[in-house]
Amino acid sequence: MNLNLSFMLVLFFVTISAQSKNDLNSEEKEYISKFIYPIKTFNPDERDYRDLLILNKLIGNSKIVGLGESTHGSSEIYQMKYRISEYLIANKDFNVFSLEANMPESFLMNQYIQEEKGNPKDILKGMYFWLWQTEETLTFVEWLKNYNENHSSKVFFDGFDMQYAKGAIDQIRKTYQENQLSEQEINDLETALKENNRGFRTYSKKSQKILSEYLFLIKEKSISIKNTEEKSRFLQNVDIIRQYIQQNFIKRDKFMSENIKWLKENHLNSKVIVSAHNYHIAKLNSDRMGYWINEMYGQDFVNFGFAFYEGTYSASIDGKLGTYNSEKAGPETLEYKLNSLNIPIFILDLKAIRKDDNKLGNWILKDILFRKTGSGTNKNEFTKTNVAESFDYLIFINKSTNSKLLMGKSK
Repeated sequence: MNLNLSFMLVLFFVTISAQSKNDLNSEEKEYISKFIYPIKTFNPDERDYRDLLILNKLIGNSKIVGLGESTHGSSEIYQMKYRISEYLIANKDFNVFSLEANMPESFLMNQYIQEEKGNPKDILKGMYFWLWQTEETLTFVEWLKNYNENHSSKVFFDGFDMQYAKGAIDQIRKTYQENQLSEQEINDLETALKENNRGFRTYSKKSQKILSEYLFLIKEKSISIKNTEEKSRFLQNVDIIRQYIQQNFIKRDKFMSENIKWLKENHLNSKVIVSAHNYHIAKLNSDRMGYWINEMYGQDFVNFGFAFYEGTYSASIDGKLGTYNSEKAGPETLEYKLNSLNIPIFILDLKAIRKDDNKLGNWILKDILFRKTGSGTNKNEFTKTNVAESFDYLIFINKSTNSKLLMGKSK
């Protein structure tokens, strides 16, 4: 009994010692607090935007804003992103909202919010993944539609991904039909896509050459399209198919950045919101979309990473879509340290901390354990990440709950 008691006491003190070693001390807490801007709520229904006025300073004159997410299934993160997006649209003249979803299918939502064409639930389902088939996203879409109904300057909705070719083929075929063009090369392309596909993202060089020849023939038909906007979208759909054929894990992010560039250049006086996973909007490393956007636009691009301390999120694991508990954030994680500040929701100015380069902020300038999950989840959700080099700003939310899924879910 005494041996057991002694062992328990030793274990207790070792645990306390290890935890204390990783805790922020009072000086570090005081220092980091200088770079924190508390946020009142994540709820988009809150129309008092005084807590978001700091965005005017942080974003400045930048024309592209990246909004990340540490998981694809947190209600609070999505609501916060949509609240910020509504603020930027209503107060900072941002006029393009873009999503990490297949571009042609996402464009159909633009037709809904501008012309009331289609059913928004069906359009969300047609975007393939369950991630956006949520009450949070549907509510935001209806806000965009209402905004357009009451403003002469319209906001646009689009995607920038290329994981599927079907939507692009369907829209190209529709343009052919409207312009009374022979559909033979589209039929040939569609057949070749099916015959040469060896699985997910695995078109051989030989197959890519065959498919590229069909795309060249289709591209030539653009000369018959008189409407400038229609022609531009037609050519972009051709490019989406090219990207789909050529993509791999690394190329996907480069292609997404090219599609953001297309959005920026094809909308008059555009200011673009880019909504994607933290991984994609990060500026660090050339395998990230954010890196390439930063290379193209420099100070015109700012990004916000997102983090939460504890709670649940929606995910699909082994084909089972549902609510899952997040992994506990231990003392060595960024989330644990930020939660110790006892501020429920805040923006952290990483850019200013980098510039200040004070030893009291060294802990956040180094690689640190940081939550990263996708549409599924990992046994170990935390990976070493240089958060300060990845993002200009970080939005912290202490508690997450699962996103509210709509009925009739997809992948």
